Amino acid sequence: PPPPRPPSSCSSQGSHTNHRAIMRVVFALLTLAATASAFMTGSSFAGSAIAAERASTSASTITMARNPLKAMKIRTRRLTMNEKDKLRISVFRSNNHIYAQVINDLEGTTLASASSRSLEAGGSNKAAAFEVGKALAEAAKAKGVTNLYFDRESASHKYMYHGRVASLIDGVREGGIEL
Repeated sequence: PPPPRPPSSCSSQGSHTNHRAIMRVVFALLTLAATASAFMTGSSFAGSAIAAERASTSASTITMARNPLKAMKIRTRRLTMNEKDKLRISVFRSNNHIYAQVINDLEGTTLASASSRSLEAGGSNKAAAFEVGKALAEAAKAKGVTNLYFDRESASHKYMYHGRVASLIDGVREGGIEL
């Protein structure tokens, strides 16, 4: 059998029950206040999680927001190249296609662009990338641009100079553009 319980400090069993009832009421009021404040601010637990997820995904695509020193390095390089009257070639490589464009950072405009989607052959091989480079060179020369530089490290893409990317830049050089 269990040992006998020691006498409680309360004078009667009724006051002990009253303490429990008071604690339940206090707990219910705190829960109600927390729920009301969540609805007043317009965010619930699930809503704030979704907002935090959106914020984290949008920040993760922008390298410059996460690393200010890297951003300064990229900005400095772009400014020095713009002072030398060189425009930027930006390249995007997907699994199926390759895209390139000539960008004027001072005005914030795209002067010429080419992609493997616009070519008849298309594709994701080095030959298609070479043809895209030649097409980009022709489009740039039509706009009067002959001096460019390859931006290997853009805001969200960093490609090594090999394979399709190197083939595209070789096509630009063969098209008569100085890099």
